Order: sequence, then C-alpha cells, then structure tokens
Amino acid sequence: MITFSFDGDYHTALARLFEADQDGHLRFGWTGLSLRPAGHDDILAGPVRFRDYIMEGFLVYNVQAEDLRPGCRLSIRGEGSNRDQYIRHQVRHYITAAGLTINAESED
Repeated sequence: MITFSFDGDYHTALARLFEADQDGHLRFGWTGLSLRPAGHDDILAGPVRFRDYIMEGFLVYNVQAEDLRPGCRLSIRGEGSNRDQYIRHQVRHYITAAGLTINAESED
C-alpha cells in the first residue's frame, strides 16, 4: 500500500483531487475513473476502486482517504498487476497537479 499525506482541509483536498462526472463516477487525475458511482464520503468510508490508464495499459487500484485534522492521507493499493509499481508516480503527479503539497509518502 502507498500512502500520501498532505496539509490543509480534507474537504478542499478531496474536491481538488476527485471530481464527479455526470454519471456520478469520480474522476481522479486525467484518466482515473471510479468503477462505480461514488462521492467523497465513499472514499472516506472505505476503499473505492478506480480504473486508470498508466504506462500504456489499464490498471485497477483502490483509493481511500483519511481525515487527519489537519490534513489528509490517501492510501492506494494496487490489485497485483506487474505494473502496480507505476501507480505511485502517477498518483504523486495527480496530487501535485491539484496544487497540494505532499508532506509524507510511504509504501508498505
């Protein structure tokens, strides 16, 4: 599992990272899309599965957010693909592109 922690209000962070589309799915970065309709409360309650185009192929991974008050932590877990190693770089890019500063990053 990969975790990223950053400062600020978690509502603001989640709004910058995840946008709902017209069908109620969450968009994450440029190509990540939740596999089922979901909202910010769902990501806080438990993992939400995303499908994302990374390194010239689709990968599925789970994302869960945690309110640290102050701050937020995102936990990401791949599903065992031989390309899961590339998820970390992609998510890091999504976070910084959203204007958030990563304070801590770890991998279990």
